[in-house]
Amino acid sequence: MIFRLKLEFFLAIFLFAAAFFIYLLGVSSSVYGGDSGDVILAAYFGGVAHPPGYPLNSLLGFLFTHLPIAGSIAYRTGLMMAFFSAGTLAFLFLSLRNLTKSYFIALTASLALAFTPLFWLYAHVTEVFQLNLLLISASFYFLTLWITGVAYKKEIRIRLEKWLFLSIFFLGLAVFHHQTSVLVLPAYLYLIHKTQRTYTQISKKAAVLGLTFLLGGIPYLAVPLLALRHTPVNWDYAVNVGNLLHLITRADYGTFAASQDFVGMDYKARLLQVASYLAFLKSDFGLIGSFFIILGAVYTFFKERKLFWFLILAVFVSGPIFLFYSSFSLSSDFLFGIWERFILLSYFFLTIDFAFGLLFLYQVSPKIFKRIKLKKELGLLILGLSFFLIPLYMFRTNWPKADMSGFQLGDWLGHDVLVSSEPGSLIFLFDDTTAFNTEYIYYTSDRFRDRKIVLGGILRHFFYRQQLAREYPDLTFPLGFFDTTEAQSAAYMEQLIRSNINKVPIYTVSYSPKIEGYGWVVSGLLKKLVPEGEIKDKEYIRELNEKAFASMEMKGNYPTWGYSNFIEQSIKRFYSFSFNEVGDQMLVANNYGDAKKYYTIALLIQPDDPRASFGVGRSDLELGECQEAKDYLEKSYRLNKTNVRVLNELADEARRCESNEALAKQYDDEAQRLLRSQMEKLQ
Repeated sequence: MIFRLKLEFFLAIFLFAAAFFIYLLGVSSSVYGGDSGDVILAAYFGGVAHPPGYPLNSLLGFLFTHLPIAGSIAYRTGLMMAFFSAGTLAFLFLSLRNLTKSYFIALTASLALAFTPLFWLYAHVTEVFQLNLLLISASFYFLTLWITGVAYKKEIRIRLEKWLFLSIFFLGLAVFHHQTSVLVLPAYLYLIHKTQRTYTQISKKAAVLGLTFLLGGIPYLAVPLLALRHTPVNWDYAVNVGNLLHLITRADYGTFAASQDFVGMDYKARLLQVASYLAFLKSDFGLIGSFFIILGAVYTFFKERKLFWFLILAVFVSGPIFLFYSSFSLSSDFLFGIWERFILLSYFFLTIDFAFGLLFLYQVSPKIFKRIKLKKELGLLILGLSFFLIPLYMFRTNWPKADMSGFQLGDWLGHDVLVSSEPGSLIFLFDDTTAFNTEYIYYTSDRFRDRKIVLGGILRHFFYRQQLAREYPDLTFPLGFFDTTEAQSAAYMEQLIRSNINKVPIYTVSYSPKIEGYGWVVSGLLKKLVPEGEIKDKEYIRELNEKAFASMEMKGNYPTWGYSNFIEQSIKRFYSFSFNEVGDQMLVANNYGDAKKYYTIALLIQPDDPRASFGVGRSDLELGECQEAKDYLEKSYRLNKTNVRVLNELADEARRCESNEALAKQYDDEAQRLLRSQMEKLQ
């Protein structure tokens, strides 16, 4: 027993250290995307992140971000993510060792999860799901100790229920950290109900178990103290009970919804969630991994019925059922990048099925060994070692998908947004990646502190308007700006613009309200508010963008793009969109050479961008480069056959360059047919 105990924990520590070392090689030194910038800054400042606040993550993150080591703030929180992910694997190994009684199987399955692209990616970038998995893995480990009746000699007199109470405590920590953890509660209740008949009447201690679960909310006791520090990241200003409950229940987003923006999709779209989930599983675990997951489910149904239903409940409720209910929109790379993180919890439990699939093969193989006259012990050793070929293959295949050591786009995005403005300007930021990445660069660098950044999407919240007044006392705040009513953010944005329009240069990253006597012109990745008389000043607009572009990190020459994950792809699309906007503005100003330059940069970033291809073709046509114009216009049409403008330009090219009226008429006729079809659909 002592030897087994030592070996078990020695291997768990070795697995943790090995995984942590491997993960360190791919940790990103740049902010990632989505909520990453907000989570990093909350950790660095010891603040309160977006609802539900994630205080445990911030408290631990404060320790990691202030370690006396080299590297960016993002890199240090990345170390924390690698640490959490490696810890999850160690607890998973211990759990599987308890359940399968096999070191080979426990190690193989743990390594298989370690090298799935999704789990591996999130060991390299900052988010809140990694701590969630660590807490769930710890909870499940203690649950396995309870259900398997494991007790060590020196603890023989301690009642087994202590493992259950530890399991429930860590489950409480997980649920209060990230509310999606509550999705495993039905599975826990089922397994506890089925197991308690064997050990003791746990139902008599339900109240104590409930209180143990609630102890998981202890980290929230620190939130009012963190909020009183008035850090730059201080959501909901939770210094009183009302605000704290508002934060914990995610009232800003909708307590029982992933986001208010995702509610109300039809059943066809909801079923797409499930189909996408299955596609992800097949892609991440591969055909062999998927086979063993199915085999393991069948095996547990016949051999470990309680565990079978536990895993079915855990996987389906945290996976397909949650996704069907939450109804994320999957209409863009960014939304896919948000969506994919929520399936990590089900991956953990699917790996347990994977392990039992290996166990089935391990148990039936002696019959095969007997037929081929191979000694059982030698055969099992060979089989056990051969299991490692699965994670080894996954390691070799998936490293390019998960390696973020060379990722720079996140930092570049924040930097390039800021250099698109001039010193002393007021910048309104929208969209999570753009806003939080810019905020991260703003607060971790002294270079841009003369600017004033505003998260336009949360201006509706009274706490944030108060925070702006504390941070930027030299701004003029309009009458009614500090009313406790929460109107639309757009209304407060317009008020703030009108009150400071003659005081500071004003920029926005996307939403641009109409201001009488003024208009918006593109300036790099931003739009600048200028008097109406300057909107048509071609030279002014040209100089504005040339200056912004000259200071940008991204110039379309990102070193060998290679594999792009969803968030990375969404950042690239934002850049491409922005350079297209500059190109459009240059095209309207008849500055065809500069227009072509910016469209070409957009194409370097997104080679299959129909808008950029059209822009290059349109510019070439005006510059008299007929063959190039035709090639790019035809490419744009191949990529998007619903654009009437492309057909019109192809007709123009046929007339101007080829003197081919017949071909031009074909394009004109097709354009008219397409236009009629589009009008009929609108009617």
